[in-house]
Amino acid sequence: MFDFLKKKVQAFTEKIKTAIEKKEDKAEELAKKEELILEKPAEHKVFEEKIQEPETTPKIEETEEIPAKEEIGINQIEAVQEKEELIFEEIPKQKEAGKPAQIFREKKPQIEQPEAKPKIEAKPKILEVKEEDKHKLEAKKSLKTSLFGIFAKEITIEEADVKDFLFEFELALLESDVEQDAATAIVENIHKELVGRKASKKEDLSGFLKQEIRNSLKKVMHAEKEIDFWEMARQKKPFKIMFLGPNGAGKTTSIAKMAFAFKQKGKKAVFASADTFRAGSIEQIEAHAERLGVRVVKHKYGADPAAVAFDAVKAAEADNADVVLIDTAGRQETNKNLMQELKKIVRVIQPDLKIYVGEAYTGQALLQQATEFDKEIGIDGFILTKIDTDAKGGTAISLIYKLKKPILFIGTGQEYTDLQEFKPEFIIDRIV
Repeated sequence: MFDFLKKKVQAFTEKIKTAIEKKEDKAEELAKKEELILEKPAEHKVFEEKIQEPETTPKIEETEEIPAKEEIGINQIEAVQEKEELIFEEIPKQKEAGKPAQIFREKKPQIEQPEAKPKIEAKPKILEVKEEDKHKLEAKKSLKTSLFGIFAKEITIEEADVKDFLFEFELALLESDVEQDAATAIVENIHKELVGRKASKKEDLSGFLKQEIRNSLKKVMHAEKEIDFWEMARQKKPFKIMFLGPNGAGKTTSIAKMAFAFKQKGKKAVFASADTFRAGSIEQIEAHAERLGVRVVKHKYGADPAAVAFDAVKAAEADNADVVLIDTAGRQETNKNLMQELKKIVRVIQPDLKIYVGEAYTGQALLQQATEFDKEIGIDGFILTKIDTDAKGGTAISLIYKLKKPILFIGTGQEYTDLQEFKPEFIIDRIV
């Protein structure tokens, strides 16, 4: 049951899980690289810096003997100095003799002896990291370590991580007989819950993803008006239920199963054989009534179905019965004459519930038929028959989402006991 959709869900969750784990591995690898770079000695320890020796003039070493060339130069300087002294001594003498003073002065050469500078030896200087730099370094390391811890523990799921997989999953839903709008709604809900969510491979990613799919399906499989069937039946007597649907969907069998369920609760039922169109329909419902000990109200074939339903309600009132179960002829939504018959039954007896009976495995065809019945007659809820033969499981999802009407019961077999009150978990548990 629902094996097709179950496999699609499983494949989807595994792909998403793998994508998240790969992203986590990359993030963790990046964080480790950052950590290794941070721990290099050059960034932590005291370092040595060599001070370059400034350019200096050559050192002149003092010796006892001066080369002859240098000796000549000094003698020349002394001769010039003596000459200048003589010139300045002649000036006052010339003034006393009444002669104009003539000064013949030669420029005194300025030769300076270069001073010897002490030799600077190039020694490495040890520089220690300042206290404030140490704090900065430690803070940086702490930050990187924290980032490594974050990366190692969890990552954020982004749009790019799930986009392709969600597209594939939507196609899988469509293949599983989920209607287009319903499939889109499911995928959008999952997208909303996944993108931006933090995840870690340390947690159960498959379980997390499946839970998000479950939550999304629950939102989609929510009828606008939920019906507490048994409480509703308890409040009115006789409770009138009208069954609608196409030929062969299992209306008569479903009526018999429901009569059995009422009987189990101590309630008395009456059958209205209002299918006067199909040959053998009266005999079929009579066979069920005999097995169950239920009264049948019938007319001959070709009689007015509304008249049969009216008589059945009156019989139930007379017998103090709790419920009237009204069978109708199977018909397609395109048969206008038969649809008019149904409308007449509704006007005459004013049923408390109008239940559409359809086969679970018919997929989109069931949705189209039910939509037309709802427009013409108005449907209050559904019974999905033969759900045990449905391999895909998308019909129930589509029916609830598109028509916003609840599925009341599901047929799970051929026995009278095989009528189960429906809960969305019946579908969800079997595909997720």
